[in-house]
Amino acid sequence: MVQGDREESLGGATRLLGDPRVRYFYDPAKRAGRAVARSLGWKDEVAWDIYLFYAEGGVWTDGPPVPTDWMHQLSRCADIAHLRVGQDLVEKLREATKALIDR
Repeated sequence: MVQGDREESLGGATRLLGDPRVRYFYDPAKRAGRAVARSLGWKDEVAWDIYLFYAEGGVWTDGPPVPTDWMHQLSRCADIAHLRVGQDLVEKLREATKALIDR
């Protein structure tokens, strides 16, 4: 989510993850980001540049479920406990992924 984003920019991004479960879409109104932010308890924010982990079977109904784990790279975010950058981010992503796989 950067200024100047446009639907035509999706082309290269859609090739980053080749998993058939991954879906790409363009959301200029930032509805998904606002819904995710609300699920994290953020008011009047848009979630972006975040990593969300959900338990198997979680269903998005009126909004997304609360993730089992999450982290972000947003220095301005009020939730500093979930801020991860650099190697700390890499390690936390591995831990969160392993925790879901080992369930």
